[in-house]
Amino acid sequence: MNNVSNETQPASLYFWGVGDMHYRALPAWRELHTPRLQYMYDDLRLLWEEKRPAFCVSPGDIVDTCALENHQFARQQIEAELFGVPFYPGVGNHEYYGPDGEDLATMMQTFEMVWQRPQRYAWLVGGVICVMLDYPNPHLTPDPTYISISGETLAFLTETLEAHRHCPAVVFLHSPLRNTVLYRSSSTGKVRDYNSTQNFFSPENSQEVRDILACHERDILFISGHVHAGWGAPDIVKTEKSAAKAITYVNLMSPWYTGNHGATRFDQDQQTFVYTPDDPNLIVSFSFQLESGEVHIQAREHNSRRWLKDWRFTFA
Repeated sequence: MNNVSNETQPASLYFWGVGDMHYRALPAWRELHTPRLQYMYDDLRLLWEEKRPAFCVSPGDIVDTCALENHQFARQQIEAELFGVPFYPGVGNHEYYGPDGEDLATMMQTFEMVWQRPQRYAWLVGGVICVMLDYPNPHLTPDPTYISISGETLAFLTETLEAHRHCPAVVFLHSPLRNTVLYRSSSTGKVRDYNSTQNFFSPENSQEVRDILACHERDILFISGHVHAGWGAPDIVKTEKSAAKAITYVNLMSPWYTGNHGATRFDQDQQTFVYTPDDPNLIVSFSFQLESGEVHIQAREHNSRRWLKDWRFTFA
């Protein structure tokens, strides 16, 4: 997207964000995964009959492994359940995960072929510029536990925001930036969540991303996933002030599992699949409404079909 937006427009946008979904075509996986996500889809269908969003987005880890059949299965299921609401996928670390010896050179080709999207892209809707960034390929780093957003991706973000400098922006990246979403602690002090203070779970060059965001003329929403934060983790929604504008960070909880307790595992025969839910065991996604200089964010729990919490911020 290269067209420059020169006029300030009032933002009016309603969309939905879903965290790491981890589709996998294996029958043992599907037996537990499909019913769990069905709670979400059934609830969304009822909500969207009343008010249809402009799109639904998931910034990475849509599949559990990069195998072609997982991408194909995920797209088939998601499109069937969203009944025509446009879906925007992102690249996460699991889009690079090939435990069965998949060719490293074709992982992104598979993503782009199945989803018909490049690994990074942007779209303009409702007077808002939306930017999907890509998680860095861990196979190209000296140590895959330390990740940095690539120079190409930083340049894409810079150029896209500059071309739409008068528009409020929503930026999607699989991983949160350093020191945004934090973690829950157990009664014994044990850390219960992966979080943005850890390497691998946030980019080493988070400050470079912040510096680019700080140059934008309008407010920004920065939406991520990756850490599978459980409900009650601090700063799932967090606002930072930069000059005269605000950057609000939102970390999407995964509807599949939350917490760092090892929720999913296969037994040695690779046929028996064990799932251990988090406490509380919730299935959550987020709605976003931008209107009249305000952003209204809501967390929806789909099993009980109730709103957990909402946040309201100015969004200029």
